[in-house]
Amino acid sequence: MRLASLLLMLFLTLLPGCEPSRQPSRPKALFIGLDGVQLREYLELGDATNLKQRLHHGRAYAGGENGKASEQPTLSGPGWVTLLTGVWSNKHGVDSDAESLRVNPAFPSVFKRLRLALPNAYLSSIVNWHPINTAFLLEDAHGADVRESGLTDAQVIERTLQVLTDTPADFTFVQLDEPDQVGHNQGYGERYQQALRKVDSEIGRLLDKVDQRRRMFPQEDWLVIVSTDHGRDCWGKGHGGASEQEKSIFIASNKPLNQELTELSVPAEMPGPDNLYGLPAQTSVAPTVLRHMGLRLQPEWLLDGTPLLGDTGVRKARADEHKGRLRWNSDANGYLTILKNGHVVAQVAARAGQWTDPEGMEKQNDYALVLGGTPLAVRNRSAAKTFAIEEISY
Repeated sequence: MRLASLLLMLFLTLLPGCEPSRQPSRPKALFIGLDGVQLREYLELGDATNLKQRLHHGRAYAGGENGKASEQPTLSGPGWVTLLTGVWSNKHGVDSDAESLRVNPAFPSVFKRLRLALPNAYLSSIVNWHPINTAFLLEDAHGADVRESGLTDAQVIERTLQVLTDTPADFTFVQLDEPDQVGHNQGYGERYQQALRKVDSEIGRLLDKVDQRRRMFPQEDWLVIVSTDHGRDCWGKGHGGASEQEKSIFIASNKPLNQELTELSVPAEMPGPDNLYGLPAQTSVAPTVLRHMGLRLQPEWLLDGTPLLGDTGVRKARADEHKGRLRWNSDANGYLTILKNGHVVAQVAARAGQWTDPEGMEKQNDYALVLGGTPLAVRNRSAAKTFAIEEISY
């Protein structure tokens, strides 16, 4: 039936009066997740990779900001759920790899948001590492048209190619695991490089299939995103900590992305190691997919990530609990609207870069900063909790 519907779609595009240019654009998205890939090692493969030749790519970071409310372990569970929800684990609740954890229903993944907004969308989640589907996103992914778990990487690719060939394939998420497995077993070296070459070749097969679909159905507007859940330690074997290497990831796309990826925007008071926090965070992937799929990003979703397509709004929203102050980066003209726990509390010139909450930040609050219709959220840690953590650290 799915193949028949695709053939019908092709037939309709060939009918007189049905030229592709006159048909409305149909957004489609493919998110290719590579487990435990270190960008530095990937780039060492040279210039003849699909990453370099066919994708726009840049550095990003995982694990939130060290010492702030967003900090989370650089583990696979928190990483994948953050990539698929657009919020850190202090919101989505998956702060380890424990398979008893479930995503907080108040911060659903792209699967649930797309299902609610586009009831007839064809959604697929095809993964090697099964807890993504069978634990953390058990309820969210349950509504997917295709939900397959525990496959080998080869099986993931073949099943994904089938989905891209025979179904409408509105949103497809795939997760490949071999680089992470090799890293844990052997660390960096020739075997890890071989795993990266293999996964790059698999990316090429998926990009070829997307190109084929675009030729068949020119009205389809395809976004392909490639990213990873975490980096690796300096030996390439471990991850989970807060080192720069473990927090360093990448985001790549078949489309040119906006300045959040292409132009560094460093938080002056907390740049991070080697200006790491001036890069986009892994929270940017979900809002990018949602925007591409036609959803209007809502302030009440409290997304922590800046979309990488379209307007960025303000960038690098963060909370200074000691001073009860919000900070952000922006050189835009005009004013932004600040919401606190769902209520509008202020309108501030975007260029001001800061606003002090007259009530302070003694309690945990959710702030949303909206500029030009694009929201960006930040949750502060209560001042008392911040003080206690600093005392323990000291």
